[in-house]
Amino acid sequence: MRAARAVIAEDEPLLRSEIRATLQNLWPELTICAEAADGTAALQAIERFAPDVIFLDIHMPSVDGLAVAERVNGKVHVVWIIW
Repeated sequence: MRAARAVIAEDEPLLRSEIRATLQNLWPELTICAEAADGTAALQAIERFAPDVIFLDIHMPSVDGLAVAERVNGKVHVVWIIW
């Protein structure tokens, strides 16, 4: 069985970095296959990498997190990032 794969979608670079570090500490087996700074990039990463889970910010440029979640419903588990 392959390790779980994830995408981090957060528009603020420092928060993205903190999320990555936290995930690496709490879930070392998780493969973070992409990071996205906006909703469009998040959708592209989901299509390209087919992750198991996306850590998703609600407020992002281009396409917001709610629209991303609606478009990928059923394809990936969504974990909301709320800071």
